Amino acid sequence: MKIEHFPFSPRTWRLCDVRVGTRALADVGRFEIGSSLNSMTIRAITFDLDGTLWDAEPALLQAERAVHDWLEAHHRPLTDVYSIADLRALRQQLAEDFPELRHDVTALRKAAFKVAAERVGIDPKVSEQAFRVFMQYRNRVHVYNDVLPVLARLRERYILCSLTNGNADLRVIGMDHFFHYSLSAVDAGVAKPQPEIFAKLCALAGAVPEETVHVGDEADTDVAGAAASGCRTVWINRRGTRWQHAWRPDAEIGSLDELEGLLATWDGHG
Repeated sequence: MKIEHFPFSPRTWRLCDVRVGTRALADVGRFEIGSSLNSMTIRAITFDLDGTLWDAEPALLQAERAVHDWLEAHHRPLTDVYSIADLRALRQQLAEDFPELRHDVTALRKAAFKVAAERVGIDPKVSEQAFRVFMQYRNRVHVYNDVLPVLARLRERYILCSLTNGNADLRVIGMDHFFHYSLSAVDAGVAKPQPEIFAKLCALAGAVPEETVHVGDEADTDVAGAAASGCRTVWINRRGTRWQHAWRPDAEIGSLDELEGLLATWDGHG
């Protein structure tokens, strides 16, 4: 896929009504794209994980099936009442009822198991066992073919960071050595698209936002959040979908193979 590059121009955007789950973040913030951004050398690149470096859906679906099978074998009253879809709906309801947990997908999943167990008269401690079963499968992701070679080369030139709202474990997956720094929503106490999480990762990397490029597949959490924090944004569109918003990322790529050329262009022209 040809890189779609949206040249910088002096302007200020305001991103409004960015969706986060079932709620709207009324105003993510203001960010400027102009001469100050153009003059900055790129020092750090931050990467989203799920959907950007691998397709998370197969692993998540397998993990949900595995834990449901385990519950059926050991705690049948729970699965008699709760299907996989029911547990998902319960988790979503808990996120709405307890907004302080929205940034913590691990706590939400455990809470759903606990509430379901309590409702059917099972020891709520089953939630910890169920989550351990879930995590045995959650990290069995299939990394996209373009990822490892590109990360290995980029690590020689830039500070590489990972940034996720999820609970994938890079150490278990075997990719932690590619990144100088990693930050999750749980660690930060706030989730994307809030600009604070991007600011915290920039601080870890020792780079200002204008020196940082964020690469991600989600328009709302990745592109909007990174842009609101002042970072350059790259939307990785692996599925060839149509951009649905009036505001745009700074660039669009179809695979990480295209990222190196884009970065060279930005580094070469400020």
